[in-house]
Amino acid sequence: MLLLSEKDLVWSAVVANCSMNRDRNASGINSYEREFKLVPARFLEEIVQENGFASWLDLCCGSGLALAQTYDVLAQKGLQQQVYLKGIDLLDTFPPMMENTPGISFEVTSVVGWQPDRSYDLITCSHGLHYLGDKLQVIAMACKALTPNGYFIAHLDIKNISIPAPVSLKQLFTTQGLAYNARTHLLTCKGPRNFKAGLTYLGADDQAGPNYTGQGAVNSHYDNR
Repeated sequence: MLLLSEKDLVWSAVVANCSMNRDRNASGINSYEREFKLVPARFLEEIVQENGFASWLDLCCGSGLALAQTYDVLAQKGLQQQVYLKGIDLLDTFPPMMENTPGISFEVTSVVGWQPDRSYDLITCSHGLHYLGDKLQVIAMACKALTPNGYFIAHLDIKNISIPAPVSLKQLFTTQGLAYNARTHLLTCKGPRNFKAGLTYLGADDQAGPNYTGQGAVNSHYDNR
């Protein structure tokens, strides 16, 4: 089996053709609300009411549509100066009208190896981990970047992570304060965690085929050496 490095994986046809989160809305049909049972604007507004400020980091944000919609909702309530929204994606298809808008920013880069310069009240990754190589590194980054009461939620198919026996990935998550729901394929974390898998990343297989979404995905391979 040929395993790809992160540098090579970004050029994979499977990753390049990913459209799972390209134009997902914040609420309603085909939305974060539907996928995560969470309305970002409502969640952030409650944080603002409690702390005076709220922040959201959306990993693999696609076109950034959900972020832009959420910003507009909060701005209509006069909260634009009390929030910070950040989106990360490999492709620059972000809303041009949001360029140079205070309180929201986008960055074109791979989330693997990327490190935030601040903590966030909400961190999401909607169907993005399916197409990443070192998934555990990104999960660790997100968990560490949470505020004291922050919330991380992401889609994950643990079948796309190959680890050496007898390590149980679900047990590994549980013992370090994360929760994985096999039925909904959601990984969650409340409050910051210093997640350490104790595994070495070997590379990615972009020929793994479809996962539970029905779309082609990337398998991430690890070893305990």
